[in-house]
Amino acid sequence: MKNYLNGLGACFVAVILLGSGCVSSRMVENTRVPEISVDSYGAITFDNERVELKRLAGRVRAAGIAREQEVNILVPANFDRSLRNQIYSEMIRKGYTRTVFVTQRKASSFVTQGSR
Repeated sequence: MKNYLNGLGACFVAVILLGSGCVSSRMVENTRVPEISVDSYGAITFDNERVELKRLAGRVRAAGIAREQEVNILVPANFDRSLRNQIYSEMIRKGYTRTVFVTQRKASSFVTQGSR
């Protein structure tokens, strides 16, 4: 019985040590996410205002978004690659190296009723 308790205790310690190894924290100073989107016609919007491509990075910087911060840009599913490359190039030229293009994700849920 004593060996069983020792083994159980060792397993408990292992679970605690291994489980806590994945726990980490980091402090993010500027957590404001830029609200940038591109519609299916190629129009760029930042903070609910239409923006020319050549002024996008300047507007993002003027809004206080740090160059080290990730910038997510919401794009349609059928986004034009050449426009994506132009936006990416413009952001890099202005120092924004963490530009990420994201699409809307849709989820559906169905409730089925069981047979009686």
